Amino acid sequence: MNDLASADANIQTAMLEVISEGISGALLVYDKNDLIVFASQQLLTLLPVPRSHLAAGTRLRDFLGALYDGGGRLSLETNGTRRIVNREGWVAEQIATLWKERSETVEHVADERWISFARRRLPSGYGICIVKDVTELRRREEQWRADMERVQVTEDVLDNLPFPIMVKDRNLARVAVNKAACRFHDLPAEVLLGTNGSDIHSPVLEERLDAINRKVLEDGEEVKLPERLTRADGSEMVIVAHKYRIGKPGRYYLVTAMQQISDLVEFDAEGRAFVPMVGDPDLYSAVLRRDDFGQQEIGQKPVDIAGAQVLVVSADTRFCDDALRILTALRLEGSVVRNPMELSLCLDIAVQAKVRVDLIVTDHEMEGACLDIAAVHSKSLVSIDPSMIEERFASVVTRELTRSLGGISPEDDWQIMPDDGEAETIDIIVAEDNEVNQIVFSQILESFGYRYAIAVDGEEAVQLWQEHRPRLVLMDLTLPRKNGFEAARAIRAIETADDLPVPIIGVMAQAFDRDREECFASGMNDVILKPISPEALDAVFGKFLVADADRDQWNNRA
Repeated sequence: MNDLASADANIQTAMLEVISEGISGALLVYDKNDLIVFASQQLLTLLPVPRSHLAAGTRLRDFLGALYDGGGRLSLETNGTRRIVNREGWVAEQIATLWKERSETVEHVADERWISFARRRLPSGYGICIVKDVTELRRREEQWRADMERVQVTEDVLDNLPFPIMVKDRNLARVAVNKAACRFHDLPAEVLLGTNGSDIHSPVLEERLDAINRKVLEDGEEVKLPERLTRADGSEMVIVAHKYRIGKPGRYYLVTAMQQISDLVEFDAEGRAFVPMVGDPDLYSAVLRRDDFGQQEIGQKPVDIAGAQVLVVSADTRFCDDALRILTALRLEGSVVRNPMELSLCLDIAVQAKVRVDLIVTDHEMEGACLDIAAVHSKSLVSIDPSMIEERFASVVTRELTRSLGGISPEDDWQIMPDDGEAETIDIIVAEDNEVNQIVFSQILESFGYRYAIAVDGEEAVQLWQEHRPRLVLMDLTLPRKNGFEAARAIRAIETADDLPVPIIGVMAQAFDRDREECFASGMNDVILKPISPEALDAVFGKFLVADADRDQWNNRA
């Protein structure tokens, strides 16, 4: 009979352990005499109590006393205010809380974790306390609140802009409009949202705009449309409509911003528009130069990039002309070659003639073929989207030249690395633009003892790979400047037969099959899902990182 009772008790204990695992938390069961009936082993990882105090038959008073002595002094709440009492008072208050029919609290414990306690006292006198680590949930809630604040601020800014802004989805249905857009169309937002152009515009106008909108969504090139419009009341207005694409592959949106310039434009007798203000002698004039911007340390001498040699590589004549024009305005020396073969020849001649080349600039089409040539000659290379040359060329070139000439301070151009790490011995590169995820990666990699560097965009990831040749790359998919797929392809394009192929692991926010397939198509070796855990990274490292015995050979390869 005793054997049967013992077997039943073991079965009950096993079932409670299974339940504890199923709820992803710890379970504490106690009877009407305040004696522990069952305590799951997960309590040891959540609360600072010795294993001996989890045994069945232990008094709750002794369990709570051990918790207090171990530093797990949960604050007490009375009428909305928190207070701390001595050991005996604290234990008594906790037992009183356990006798409440229902009680739920979330506590911030000493090791920066958030622990939730859900307490229930049943009519039979038995009590149950469920303990869970909700740190990650709490962080996500805080991030969600911060994101909501940013969204609210963004909406307020957009709503108060003086010119109309409309956002359309990939089906060209309006999904967002600001107040100026509502005034422009003389319709409330509720009517505009969800409509297509054909619901508002005439068939002729919609046919023209539809073709333009679809082209912008397809190729991502910004379009500027000067228009003279006639309102319903017969008055005329002159606008410039800017159309550009935002979002990520598969989730693109079309933004239309209409800037009214009627007050600036006049028409001559033949109906041609001109801006009389441009020739006004009283119009204030100023020249903006590179010296006028860029943050400097107090007392630090600004870097003079005037006269730096920039080599432009593109078969696009317009791209080259625009690039040379901007370089001249920046007081930089620019030269043009048309293809990678000319680039290689030009760099060889420059070495022989001892002519300095400070930076290579390419368009996106030339980037892949020119990266390895630039690497062989130890030259910095940046890529500019031709459609964004007016907006980004000057800032990208000046920043890269300042970086290469030693003018970027650590605060302006930083990467997270272990304190004792060296650039030549990086084990892992993490490409991640989210600051919270950067911290998570840093903590996990430091706990494993790996040397690492963090890139905040795809272009920096490729550059860090070229500089350090790490043992593994963790690549987020939704990076700025160059997304994870493009960065992986760029790394694979640069790798030579002498290189050991670096494992590239895609880091996905959601398990979309199309993203997984594109990861492998771009040259990645595997994928993992967010949120990142030490267990997931440990499995990746065990699968892809070379053995410690081979590490020196890896780090010392050519």
